[in-house]
Amino acid sequence: MKNQYLKKSKNWIYIAIIIFILVLDISSKYCITEYIKIYETKKIFSMLNFFHVHNYGAAFSLLSNEKGWQIWFLSIISIFTILVVARIIVKSKKKDTKKITGYSFIIAGAIGNLIDRINYGFVIDFIDVHINNWHFATFNIADCSIFIGIIMLIRINY
Repeated sequence: MKNQYLKKSKNWIYIAIIIFILVLDISSKYCITEYIKIYETKKIFSMLNFFHVHNYGAAFSLLSNEKGWQIWFLSIISIFTILVVARIIVKSKKKDTKKITGYSFIIAGAIGNLIDRINYGFVIDFIDVHINNWHFATFNIADCSIFIGIIMLIRINY
């Protein structure tokens, strides 16, 4: 009986991961919108700024110059991704903890950015990594979560 309870309780770890990442993502975006004006930069470290921007597109601002249809398109893709990944998690063997953890990170990031798209029509980005005058694409905690989840899955499979 005790062993069965431990197996079931393990599922809460993945839900806790998703909730933790969502709280971190939503609260960080709230703080950025409250304390940093749009297009304002706050230097954090020599290679890290907080730079408040709104991304109307996908990764690397892909589709951001469209007329608004991309918001619905990207929202549908996010919902589809969340449902597919959730199905993969449900069908996964319970011993595949690393794989399920990676998928949990992906779901959390997808939900975080979907919340922005639904609430605002854009995604709030603010993490600006740079070396001198070269800047990587600005991103957020949800994007980091998706990236970490993908890296975890790649590492498991190779």
